[in-house]
Amino acid sequence: MRGAKTFILLTRGYLRLVNNTIAQSPKFSRVLPAFLIGGAAAFFITSFLINFYSGTLQFIFLTLIITIFCATTTYWIFFRAPIESPNWTVALALIPASSLALNGFALVLHFPTLFDSRLLFIDSSRVPTFTLTALCSLPLAWLLVRRELGRCNVTSLHGLVLAALFFITYFLFAATVNFPGHYTLDQYFDIDISAWLARLQAASASDITDGVRAVHPAVLLFLRPLVWFTSLCLNGDRLHAVFIVHALAAAGCVFLVWRIVRRASGNDAYAVLIASLLGVSTSHLILGSMIETYIYSALAVLFFVSLVQNESPSLKSLVPAGVLVFGITITNLAQTAILFFVTQPRRIKTLIQYGLLVVAIGFVLNLIQVALVPVAQPLSLSNVRAEQGYQFDAQESAWRMRGRVVLTIRAVALYGIVAPEPFILTKELGVDFPNFRTFKISDGEFHVAGYSGLGDVLAKTWMLILAASLALFAWDWLKGNRNTLALGLLLCVGFNLALHVIYGDDPLLYSPDWVYALVLFVAFALQRFAAQKWFLAALSVFLIALITNNLYLLEQIMQASAPFYGR
Repeated sequence: MRGAKTFILLTRGYLRLVNNTIAQSPKFSRVLPAFLIGGAAAFFITSFLINFYSGTLQFIFLTLIITIFCATTTYWIFFRAPIESPNWTVALALIPASSLALNGFALVLHFPTLFDSRLLFIDSSRVPTFTLTALCSLPLAWLLVRRELGRCNVTSLHGLVLAALFFITYFLFAATVNFPGHYTLDQYFDIDISAWLARLQAASASDITDGVRAVHPAVLLFLRPLVWFTSLCLNGDRLHAVFIVHALAAAGCVFLVWRIVRRASGNDAYAVLIASLLGVSTSHLILGSMIETYIYSALAVLFFVSLVQNESPSLKSLVPAGVLVFGITITNLAQTAILFFVTQPRRIKTLIQYGLLVVAIGFVLNLIQVALVPVAQPLSLSNVRAEQGYQFDAQESAWRMRGRVVLTIRAVALYGIVAPEPFILTKELGVDFPNFRTFKISDGEFHVAGYSGLGDVLAKTWMLILAASLALFAWDWLKGNRNTLALGLLLCVGFNLALHVIYGDDPLLYSPDWVYALVLFVAFALQRFAAQKWFLAALSVFLIALITNNLYLLEQIMQASAPFYGR
């Protein structure tokens, strides 16, 4: 009886608190939509986390904390001040990224044997508990939003919102197309999915059995601690921690491009659309979802670009960025040298100091990686020479060399942005499971992936955009309006073109190393149109069509893989 009276008194007290909250606050009209939007986000976040914390009390606690966090964050960002003059141009520029996230969500749900829907949806029996707990969090959320914690600069948050949309997309695909528990080495454009999953997932360095080549001298030192730290939030689950870290890296690339373009053009909507171009490209949809190292290479080089965009970056800031680039993939040190030299031509001494310091620190880090991971190769001349095994032999027959040159040109100019129609090889390789490639050699002929339908239109449109960008860049240069950073980016594209004519397997694997430069070069060349609404509208239409085309490639991968790697 006393228990019932206590419950009634507590209920009355709670209802009185809610009533006072509404009655005393003219801001409640803005708190309610913030709570509803934040509650929807909390539903999916809680659904994900409850896969790792299954207890009832844990479920209630997570729901309470996450709902309060999401509701208050949404309020502070979007609803704290009355929206008198919303920037509709920026809002419309976010449509392509939003469309990608929604279509990606719908796509993965069509493959239930590949994507576990429990990552997003709470079991129906727990929905009432979630709803009641979320409602109970409303007064607590209000106690927080009443505090004056400083005014948010909404404009500066557009890049974060954009990156969040791409993070959601990349994570959904990562949880679908990596096929944990299966051997998938070199099957998807030569991506070493299963090998990198094993290396990053391993509970300890001694459990890593697949060797790490010398061209990645410190990559495990950089990535494994991030996976470990993320796994702490997932009750030790390292698989999904890998997916989260990988998606964050890909989304980080999008954010950095937004920041670089916004700083150069001063136009937020233009920066959002150009960053979206990088995010929806073939390169980033594939390599931002499938586990490999090249998305981390792109992130590191973009961070370096953001530094050299300053008039006179210090050696103290450049060296750590260079070490990150070199430690992930040694060849990308050349890109940082190109960018530094072109943008700072009078600082030759600083460039030499930069190169010596980066290589020296890289060697030390490599020694640490080798000591911790016995199967990791030391950075030695003999191990670097062993990379000749991945080199395309220039002494091959003329038709093979000609085919390789055509493939690399198409890969650098087209494949990284507009997804081609891939070759799906099975019997040609003597296997039953699908192997995706951008080229095929058979019967004395070198075949390269092509386009048809919408893909053909997009490829031709992109070539026109590239041609116009090159023409405008040349015109500006002749007139004395010289963008040295754009020149450096163009030279980085040329460096990758020359490198991958003779090195590597399927060139789409390495595409993050140049797609960032291609996108930024186009952004700098076309920024004179950044404030033109007709141009922004045309770019938005191009992005929507590009999403349609590039998502089809991911759909093909899922369709071909589901019979072999589904649960």
